Amino acid sequence: MVSGRRAAREVALLVLFAVDVGRESSTDEALVAFRDHLRNDRDILNELVAVAGDDAPAQGVLNRTRKVLATDSAHWQFVERLVQGVESHSKAIDDLIERFSLNWKVTRMGRVDRNILRVAVYELAFEGDVPTKATLNEAIEIAKRFGSVDSGKFVNGILDRLAQELGRV
Repeated sequence: MVSGRRAAREVALLVLFAVDVGRESSTDEALVAFRDHLRNDRDILNELVAVAGDDAPAQGVLNRTRKVLATDSAHWQFVERLVQGVESHSKAIDDLIERFSLNWKVTRMGRVDRNILRVAVYELAFEGDVPTKATLNEAIEIAKRFGSVDSGKFVNGILDRLAQELGRV
């Protein structure tokens, strides 16, 4: 099963992606949409936790995921903290991504990669209590899962350089 923090990071990615593609006009609207609708959408939850079927184990995983992402849970608070942190530090985050991306402008990056990087850079630069290794590993795994064939390598290269610069290795 996917950890609660991984699920939270993936939800943060979905929320930021929805804003990036213009589906929602603000992160607040996207958070509300996920909280009110998508969290109860079986297909979205199946995709998040990578389970399928109607058998008892699959139902158990879905029920645990709903509990993990309940709006009064620590994991939902982590989702909100990530999304709001990325939004409030967006200029600094995008500047850091461009600085360490070696000739890539943030606007030219794929939306999935860009938003995975934004979440991870926010964690590295502004969340001192999150272990660097956890941030890097989670971002790379999420990039492999949701991005293109080379997304994991791309994300790893940028985050590794940034983490070294910030003294987080």
